[in-house]
Amino acid sequence: MSRSGAKRRTQAERRAESSQAVLDSACRLFGEKGYADTSLEEIARDCGLTIRPIYHYFGNKKALFAAVNDVMDERIVASMDVGTDRERGAGILANWRAFLNLCDDPGFRRIVLVDGPNILGRERWSTTAVSEKARSVLGAGEQSDSIQQYRVMLFNRVIMGAFTEAALMIAASDDIVLARSEAERLMATLFSDFREYLNPGKK
Repeated sequence: MSRSGAKRRTQAERRAESSQAVLDSACRLFGEKGYADTSLEEIARDCGLTIRPIYHYFGNKKALFAAVNDVMDERIVASMDVGTDRERGAGILANWRAFLNLCDDPGFRRIVLVDGPNILGRERWSTTAVSEKARSVLGAGEQSDSIQQYRVMLFNRVIMGAFTEAALMIAASDDIVLARSEAERLMATLFSDFREYLNPGKK
């Protein structure tokens, strides 16, 4: 390989490292201070760069925050169970517990549950990798007609809403253990017959 080719590769690696440094700092600062109280100047100082590369890599503050949410989405997807034992909602409860474990991190809660929906809109959930993974957990590939497809989308939104509100209540509770236990009982009750709703008449 030519020396110029090696130089281009090194420059690409430096750009990737700088971009990742920005993203790491943004994840931490948005989590600690929130979207409104975090400036791009602070993020630049934190990762040892000027503000110009941030605009170059991400465009603006909202786009950077969207990239941070994508990182959080990857954490959610990595935690999700797609096993086959879903007849009694086992997959949903496993995902619920995994989601709560992620929500033990205050920064995750602030980014995903508080600022994310307000800054990026709740509709974002329907187009993320989390939504796609949720469809696989629910067996969305089984849905053939428009009614069933709508049921999957509706159920997906209901699940995310339930997860979000319950996680916020648990985080604010004086008795976290009791709150988690009661929330799990409620989730088990709410979603015990989800297969019948999504596929009426099928066992």
